[in-house]
Amino acid sequence: MTQIAEPRTTRDREATTPAERVSHWIGGRRVAGTSGRSGPVYNPATGTLTREVDFATSEEVDAAVAAAKAAFPAWRATSLSRRTE
Repeated sequence: MTQIAEPRTTRDREATTPAERVSHWIGGRRVAGTSGRSGPVYNPATGTLTREVDFATSEEVDAAVAAAKAAFPAWRATSLSRRTE
């Protein structure tokens, strides 16, 4: 008889699950990196690979900075209580 074992712990599941790809968040939307490069993100408690984060190109960094600069006046005008919601 063939039996398939399921991972029993979070650590076992992390070890058998492919790392999720994390993109950039620019101007309120998810933007996939175009550099073709990424870096690993490890769970510090277990040491297992949990994510791969896209490395940004200089153009992606410029776009993120421009989006943040454009959003700043509205953010500055937002009350602290509203920001923490």
